[in-house]
Amino acid sequence: MDVYQFIAAIFQSLVSLAWPAALVACVWLFREKLEIMFPLLQIKYKNFDVSFRLDQAEKEAARIAPPVPSQDPEPTPEEKSRFEKVAEHSPKAAILEKRTELEQVVRATAQPYISTSIAKSWKTLSWTTAIRALREQHIIDEKTSAVLDDLRVIGNRAAHSQDGSEFSKEEALRFGKLTDNIIGLVRLLS
Repeated sequence: MDVYQFIAAIFQSLVSLAWPAALVACVWLFREKLEIMFPLLQIKYKNFDVSFRLDQAEKEAARIAPPVPSQDPEPTPEEKSRFEKVAEHSPKAAILEKRTELEQVVRATAQPYISTSIAKSWKTLSWTTAIRALREQHIIDEKTSAVLDDLRVIGNRAAHSQDGSEFSKEEALRFGKLTDNIIGLVRLLS
C-alpha cells in the first residue's frame, strides 16, 4: 500500500462516517423540536402500532395540581370491577365507555358558557368547542386542556380502529384511571 492508497482509504472511511455524523448532528440541532413532536409520534406497521399519546397525557396530568376532594362519591367497587371486566374482554370498549363519560362531563360543564348560536344543546356541542370554552372561561388551565385533548385523540383512535387488538388491558385501565381523575378535576373546577 502506497501513500495514495492510504490517503484514499482514510478519505473513504471519513465519507462512510458522513451519514451517521450528519444524522447525529441533525438530531442534536433539532432536539428541542423533536421533544415536542415525539409525543405526537404514531408508528403503524401491519398489526403493530405504537403511540406515545397516553404516556404524554399521564405526564401532563401529573403536573396538574391535585384537586381538593370533591363532594362527588367515588365509584363503587362494583363499578370499578365492571370496568375492569370490560377492559379484560375488550379494551377498546372500555376506552370508548370512559371516553363517552368524559365527553358528557366536558360538554355539560361547558354548556352554560356557550352561546346558543354555536350549539343549541349540549348534545350538538363539539368536544373541542367545549374544551375551548372551558379554557376561555379559565375553568381549566392549559395543562388540563392538553390532557383532555390527548384523551380525545386516544378515544378517537379507539373509535375508528378496525380491530380491537390495538389496545391492551393495561392501556385501557390506565386510560380509565386518567379519565376518572380528569372527570373529578373538571367537576370540581366547574
